[in-house]
Amino acid sequence: GNTYEGMIAGIILIDTGQQFIGVANQSTILALNTQASSRINTVYMTVYFIGGSLGTFAAGQCWEWLGWNGISLLVLATLTLCRK
Repeated sequence: GNTYEGMIAGIILIDTGQQFIGVANQSTILALNTQASSRINTVYMTVYFIGGSLGTFAAGQCWEWLGWNGISLLVLATLTLCRK
């Protein structure tokens, strides 16, 4: 709805989910080579930051051009391109 409580709950849930995803991803990639864990983590965090920055930029542009329709199209395009 349109309440502050709902917005706060949504933010907490999204942040918690992101934390769980980050921990799971790091556990997976760090198990690849325990001798190079620092280097692997550096690459992971760099790519994670760049991806987040590009996603924020793309979302901002889509919002400016088309509003929610643009965001929806961006999500659809991202999901289509990232399918396994």
